[in-house]
Amino acid sequence: MIMNGWVFIDKPNGITSFQVVNQIKKALGVKKIGHSGTLDPFATGVLAIAIGEATKTIEFFNKSKTYEFLVSFGKLKDTDDITGKTIRVSKNIPTKKDIGRCLINFLSNYKQVPPNYSAVKVDGVRAYKLARMKKQFSLKAKKVQISNMNFSETNKNNEFKFIVDCSTGTYIRSIARDLGAMLDTYAYVKELRRTKIGSISEKDIILLDKFLELVHIGDHFEVINSIRKVLDDIPAVLMDNELSRSFQNGLGFNYFDNDLSINELLFEDKNKLLGIGSVEEGKVKPKKVFNL
Repeated sequence: MIMNGWVFIDKPNGITSFQVVNQIKKALGVKKIGHSGTLDPFATGVLAIAIGEATKTIEFFNKSKTYEFLVSFGKLKDTDDITGKTIRVSKNIPTKKDIGRCLINFLSNYKQVPPNYSAVKVDGVRAYKLARMKKQFSLKAKKVQISNMNFSETNKNNEFKFIVDCSTGTYIRSIARDLGAMLDTYAYVKELRRTKIGSISEKDIILLDKFLELVHIGDHFEVINSIRKVLDDIPAVLMDNELSRSFQNGLGFNYFDNDLSINELLFEDKNKLLGIGSVEEGKVKPKKVFNL
């Protein structure tokens, strides 16, 4: 049975996102598979995995994300997270009031430098590879959007729990590092969990082991989500049979008023999804055509 759709995994701690994808690829015996939004090995939570024709929609699934994470103050780690080596120590531990005064810095025009141990490329080489080789390099700051940021105390005076809603491409480890610097101390991410990508939340996810168990007994089809589920915010257009054939052949055609231009539309006929296209001055131009 050809499988096209999404599965939302609760990524376990201690393995890479690629390893999760690889395990599912082997279990399902599929060739086309990918994921939207890498999680660090120590992180857990929502990992969206596209199967078959759904891989064509990964680029359209760059949604806002929500993270819950624990920040520990007083130490600087080379990776900016719990897995790294401690390279500096400070006795300066901020209070709840101190931290509260800093939050505005993240909610307005925040630019962050990615961690040295990240997948950002420097002259074609991943930054984490250069960091492991002790090479000297610098990464450029980029603007990210943080729409909401809250925090609370824990039973340890140097640890605080945060919840952040942010744009895709935001590094939570950089937030912790920058927060430490703003407070004249050091900080790193001790725990990290992604709880939401767009409209996909923890209620939609399944444990990796549970999913693999369902695959083994052949009961996994009910937890495969449709391609449409991740495209629910893209307007849809219903087409007749003749125009459907033109779209599926990758041909452009006039369909709307000449003044209309739309970057993304979902096209379908009465039987299935056809793909994603744009409209430029009334002319439909296919971007991604589904073979369903």
